[in-house]
Amino acid sequence: MSKTYGYTLKALRAACLVATMISGAVAHAEGDLAGKTVTLVTCGTSNPWCKVFNEQITGKLKAAGVKVNVLENDFDAVLEVQQMNEAISQQPDLIMVEPADDKTLVGSVKKAKAAGIPVLYMDSPADPAISEDIAFQVVADNVALGRFAGQNIIDGLRELGLKEANVVVISGTKGATMVQDRQRGFEEVMATAPEYKIIDVQDGNWDPVLSGNIAQQLFAKYQSQGGIQAVRAEADYTAIPVIQAARQAGLKVGVAEGGLIVSGTNCTKAGIDSIRNGEMYGTATEDAFTQGEYTVEAALKYLRGEKVEKTIVVPEYRVTRKTLDQYAEVCSKG
Repeated sequence: MSKTYGYTLKALRAACLVATMISGAVAHAEGDLAGKTVTLVTCGTSNPWCKVFNEQITGKLKAAGVKVNVLENDFDAVLEVQQMNEAISQQPDLIMVEPADDKTLVGSVKKAKAAGIPVLYMDSPADPAISEDIAFQVVADNVALGRFAGQNIIDGLRELGLKEANVVVISGTKGATMVQDRQRGFEEVMATAPEYKIIDVQDGNWDPVLSGNIAQQLFAKYQSQGGIQAVRAEADYTAIPVIQAARQAGLKVGVAEGGLIVSGTNCTKAGIDSIRNGEMYGTATEDAFTQGEYTVEAALKYLRGEKVEKTIVVPEYRVTRKTLDQYAEVCSKG
C-alpha cells in the first residue's frame, strides 16, 4: 500500500509540476507583460478611423497583460499637451501619442524624456526638434499617400477628357507633419499635370462634419469661377461628406456621370462601397487596422526589451476600381 501510495504521490507531484509549467508558459504567452503600464494619448473614438485604431492597440496590449490608460482628444492640440502632462505624471513604462500638432508636442516630448519616460510617436513623423528625444516612431508612408491621391485625381480628370480643371484639398489638421507630407506628395504629382490647378486648400481637422461644411462653402464660392472639378479629401470618412455636399449642391459625381472626381485616403468600408458605386474615384490604404497592428506589435516588442527600429514605416498602397478586390477586405475592417 505504501509503495503504491508513494508511486501515486510521485505521479501526482509530477503532474502538478507539469501543470504549473504549462500554466506558466500560457501566462507568459498571453500575459507576459503583466505589471507594465502604457498611457495612450490619442484621437477620440467618435472618429471612425481612430475607433478601430485605438481598439486594435488597446486590445493587444491588454491581452499581453499591459495596463492601459487612454486619454482621448478630437485632434485638439491644446488639450493634447495637457494630456501629455497627465501621462507623464502617471509614470508609465511607455507613452504612445497620436499627434494633433507636431510643433505643440515638442515641449511635452522633451519633458517626458527628462522624466525618463519613453515616447512612441504614431502615424506622423516627429518634429526634427524631438527626433532624438522619442524612443521610436511608427509612421505611415504619408508622401506616398499624397502621391496616390494625386494620381487618382489626374486619372479621373483625364478619363473625363478635361483639358483643364480646378482642384481643391480638404486636409487633415495642417499642424501635423503627416498632413504636410501628404500635401507635398500630392503637389509633386499634380505638378506633372499643370493643366489641373490646385486653387484652394482648407483645413478639415479630420472632422467629417466640418469637411462637408467646407465643401459646401467651396462649391458655392467657385461656382462663378469655373467651378470645382476634383477634391482631395484626407480620409475616406471625410470624402463621403464631400460627395454628399456635392449632391446637395446639384453636382454630378464620378466618371460615369461626367462629374466631380473625389479621392480619399485612410481607406474604409464606406470608401470601398463608394468606389464600387462609381462615386469616389479612388483611395489608398493607411487603414486603421493595419496601422494599429504595426504600431502595437512594435510597442509590445519594446516593452519586452527587444530591439525596435527608430523609425518603422508602414507600406501603403493605392486603391482604385482596378485594385479594389485586393484591398477591400482590410479596408473594410475600418
